[in-house]
Amino acid sequence: MTYHWQSRNVKQSGVDDMVLLPKIQETSIVDNLKKRLMDDVIYTYIGPVLIAVNPYKMLPYFTDKEVEIYQGAATYENPPHVYALADNMFRNMLIESEKQCVIISGVVSESEQGSWYPARQVDYEGSVHS
Repeated sequence: MTYHWQSRNVKQSGVDDMVLLPKIQETSIVDNLKKRLMDDVIYTYIGPVLIAVNPYKMLPYFTDKEVEIYQGAATYENPPHVYALADNMFRNMLIESEKQCVIISGVVSESEQGSWYPARQVDYEGSVHS
C-alpha cells in the first residue's frame, strides 16, 4: 500500500500536520494554511485537531469516492479530511465503546451555509456507517 505522502503524483502543499512545522507559532501556522488553501487543500491537522478553511467555492471533497477512501483507514493513511475524523470517532464508539464528542467551531461568514458544511458531512458519515 502506498500512502499519500509516498506517492509521486501528489503535489505537497505545506504540511498535513502542523505539529511537524519547525516552529509552531502564529506566522508559521497562518503561512502553512495559506499555502494549502492556494492549492485548494482545505483540511489540515494540528495533532488530533482538524482545521478546515472555507474556500468559498465548491471543491470535490465530498463524494462517494472519499467515503470509500477514508472508511476504515488509519488517520495517517490519507490526507486530512473531515471523513477521517468521523470514521475514527465512529470506530472508537463501536470497537472501544467510547463516547465521542465533536466540537465544530468557526466564524460565521457572509454565507452561513459554508461554515456549517463540515458539520453536515460528519452527520453524513455517521449515516453511511449505520
